[in-house]
Amino acid sequence: MEEGWAIQWSHQVEGRIGALCCIDENSIIACGALVRMLGEDGDFIWKREFSFDVYRIATDGTNLAVLSGTGFFLLDLATGELLGEGRAIAGGFRDVISRPGGGWILADRGDHIHIFNRLGRGIKRLRPGPLLRMVGWVDRELLLALDGDSRLRALRFSGDLAMRAIEDVRWAWVSRLEAGRMLVQAADGSISEGIPNPFGWDRLDRISDEGLVPLDASWTGEGWWMLEMSGDLVQLPSGEGSERHPAGSILTSNGVDRMLTATGDGLIRLWVAPHLASRRRLLLEKIAAGELRRLDWRQRESIFEAARDAEDAGMLSRAIELYESLGRQEDVRRLLARREA
Repeated sequence: MEEGWAIQWSHQVEGRIGALCCIDENSIIACGALVRMLGEDGDFIWKREFSFDVYRIATDGTNLAVLSGTGFFLLDLATGELLGEGRAIAGGFRDVISRPGGGWILADRGDHIHIFNRLGRGIKRLRPGPLLRMVGWVDRELLLALDGDSRLRALRFSGDLAMRAIEDVRWAWVSRLEAGRMLVQAADGSISEGIPNPFGWDRLDRISDEGLVPLDASWTGEGWWMLEMSGDLVQLPSGEGSERHPAGSILTSNGVDRMLTATGDGLIRLWVAPHLASRRRLLLEKIAAGELRRLDWRQRESIFEAARDAEDAGMLSRAIELYESLGRQEDVRRLLARREA
């Protein structure tokens, strides 16, 4: 564990965790109707409460999209302040994703998608059919999504909406598209990593036949990590020596060197990559050494004051002992000469 990913901090919160988001060094936790941002060391920065439980959050780097109840809300990422009054529809929304050129795409629980600008104002509503998950952007205008038949579709937003199925395969599970790649699970339980394009795959490589049951997956600088049904965090592709840790039921990452997980009973953990864990250990060692020096300085100051008091009271032998323990040889010689005189 010392050479692998390590837990930097953990928090136990009351209530069910609805969603997580990891942004650079910061973390965002949605628990019940409350959304909190935490800093690098797990300290709370801001919080915002909603009327209903929060079940999905997403960020564009500046603002935070929140799905709560039947509504869609935007928060300022730096302060947690609510931007506007939010938008609500009958039945609520299923998923939200930021748009590369600015704005937001939301899928409702029926067969519509809703386009909003970067400030959360509605622009138009389109009807591509039911979408189970918006996977990610292949380019600035081409969105990959999983439809109601568990097939991957490409939706193009330039001009009128155009869409096409990139293949006829029905996938048992798909991850988000991260760093241009994604994970897919076939009906036989095998898991593959693919690089999609609008007409299919640039490549699709099988990486696991272990019969894992994935809950979520996230990309890091060291590759893929998957959270499976057992609650374990598994590194992919798995093999001899690959890491596996109990983690929970929700997983996200900043795409580089931090992962955030949550258990069903509200235990949040921030995992850091090996190089960050080593750097943190060195920092803690420096802090501990500085604390020891500070405590030593306080002790030396107390001894010095006691030596001066003993000198003023004429207890020269005692004062000499105290000065000697401090290494103050000039004071020792001065008092020796005074005592001889």
